[in-house]
Amino acid sequence: MKIYILQKHDKTTLNSDLEWISDIKPSDVFYTPHRDIALNQLIELNAKNIDLRADIVECDADSKGRPVLLLEAENTQQVAIGVQPDAA
Repeated sequence: MKIYILQKHDKTTLNSDLEWISDIKPSDVFYTPHRDIALNQLIELNAKNIDLRADIVECDADSKGRPVLLLEAENTQQVAIGVQPDAA
């Protein structure tokens, strides 16, 4: 099952209290099974803060319907950033 969360460009995620958090726990994250509900929430947040840059992120749900967050992908990206290219 696919669900949707809201995430800013700095990788902070919207929680159920409608606050942006960087310490992600699947039970605290705002999520919905409907993309249109996520879009409506994003529009409401943009109306309050016109400088907000956030995206709707589709992710898988666990057996309880909570988001399965891709922490491995973030770790891989961090490792790739630290790699220096070989001098030829």
